[in-house]
Amino acid sequence: MGDLNVQPAVTATTVYFAAKVGDQPAQLTQQPLAGGKAETIVTPGEAVNTVLAARDGQSLYFKTTETTEKPKLPNTEQFPVTRHVTRLINKADGYGWLPQRVTYRLRRFVPATGAVEEIFQQAYDFTLTSVSADGTLVTYLQDDQPANDRDFAHGAYCLNVQTGAITHVTASLAQGQFADATLSPDGTLVALVGNDGQFGSQTVSDLYIADLASGQLTDCTPDLAADLVPDLAGDFTQQVGGKLVKWLDNDQVAVLAAFHAHSQVYVGGLAGVHLVDDTAQQIVDFDVVTPDKLVLAVSRQTLPSALVTVTVADGQERLVYDPNAAYEQTHHFAQPQHFDYQAADGQALEGWYLPAQTTAPRTPVLLYVHGGPHANYGEAFFYEFQVHAALGYGVVFVNPRGSTSYGQDFENAVNGHYGEGDFTDVMSGLDYALAHFPELDADRQYIAGGSYGGFMTLWTIGHTHRFAAAVSQRSVTNWISLFGTSDIGFRFNPVELGSDLFDEGGLASYWKQSPLAYAPQVTTPVRLLHGEWDMRCPISQSEEYFTAVKRAGVDADFIRYPQSFHGVSRSGLPSLRLQRIADMDAWFTAHPTVQNND
Repeated sequence: MGDLNVQPAVTATTVYFAAKVGDQPAQLTQQPLAGGKAETIVTPGEAVNTVLAARDGQSLYFKTTETTEKPKLPNTEQFPVTRHVTRLINKADGYGWLPQRVTYRLRRFVPATGAVEEIFQQAYDFTLTSVSADGTLVTYLQDDQPANDRDFAHGAYCLNVQTGAITHVTASLAQGQFADATLSPDGTLVALVGNDGQFGSQTVSDLYIADLASGQLTDCTPDLAADLVPDLAGDFTQQVGGKLVKWLDNDQVAVLAAFHAHSQVYVGGLAGVHLVDDTAQQIVDFDVVTPDKLVLAVSRQTLPSALVTVTVADGQERLVYDPNAAYEQTHHFAQPQHFDYQAADGQALEGWYLPAQTTAPRTPVLLYVHGGPHANYGEAFFYEFQVHAALGYGVVFVNPRGSTSYGQDFENAVNGHYGEGDFTDVMSGLDYALAHFPELDADRQYIAGGSYGGFMTLWTIGHTHRFAAAVSQRSVTNWISLFGTSDIGFRFNPVELGSDLFDEGGLASYWKQSPLAYAPQVTTPVRLLHGEWDMRCPISQSEEYFTAVKRAGVDADFIRYPQSFHGVSRSGLPSLRLQRIADMDAWFTAHPTVQNND
């Protein structure tokens, strides 16, 4: 139907979805399951964002956004208009400049009559998350203080469409940050995934269940070691559904989690949860087939994507569909080797080694550092790593302290200590790989990473000369300037660096933890890659660093990717995604051996 068809919602007779055609806003579209012509339900000037159907099929809810302001897109207008910024939060990486004049609406479509009704409209954003079986209740997430850009509480709300009454489901957690909310089939309970906000945006999340009648909110997993907002670093999945919890029946839910670099499925309720599926994989999305069966969209290090079913009673998985089966019959993926190791201070860590696909007796080693830092490598397909292995590199990747899926203390350990334990964790992982995989050539060591991984790449070459070359991508180089130029800097930096920029000693602390401060010590050849539209780590970060090392005579260059946000390697233009990997390989190939040893 459209150039991009997303957000499918299925009833007994029809599939509804948001279809985007050309430059026009996405519109609600319906397609009979029995076949026939698709029909567009037009809401002029409004873009459809989320589509949810009531189980009885009598009503369909969808969210729309209306604004005449453009984000950060190519502009060929002869007389462009100015942008008047009044909000502290005024941009978002991956989107662009946030509109100052915008209307968000919740609408209902009634299939029996074809009527499109407006349920409410407001000037601040919300996320539609669930609809009751009879269509009378809807849940959504939004900022608790939407007019206050310095309050980051993000709560869950339930609207009774018939009466107009709104319940703030998470009101008892004043600083709570919630990622999902789902109504039970009978509409009496809401299952939620979120946290109390104690550690800001990096607080490990739990499963909560709210009783709508009594208002009681219960934490069902206070002692669970897993994080219920999984965040595995990967580059192959697209259009993830985003649901984290779903009801099996009126008492039990299925919820996703991340634990030690892989996804898990738990089932339970108010009395707690139990582990159902602990397979070494990433669960990208899931749905409930019956109270005893789930269907999972999964990814594994040597399986790009697949659909499997899992039986709740015994946790057994069964492959249903592998979309790449024909390709996999003739292509051999590099086979990862997992390893456990210890940091210099005894901290237990884990990593992986992806051998080069070559018959050469000795291969260069590429140490690749993940972004975040609050994310984690794990049991998920990573397209780029497979390409590097095919190009002849042995790829080493680890989860240093600060990574997710290892508990709150491990995740917090990097805060205020950037470049300390996380640095030794990364280097100890490389040392372990060099000691245990003899085909890796210690004279051809390379390092790369993006975002926080780019930070660590530049931090490393500012503290050691062991690498033959480095490639830093979309990196943080100067925390001081990032504070006011990043879309999240003013709220991210104080938590991560242990102080506000304007606290006593804040300026010195920010500079101490900035790779730019150590640029005069760099001798390693370094290539900087950065998207020109990056709003998370603006391109000025690489500009500052390039000026510093180039002025000092370092072998360095800088490649700018046009029309590219921070996530160019995940969701950028396909041509530039391919170009980026070629740019990395070319730099490493041009620097075959280390020239300056410690």
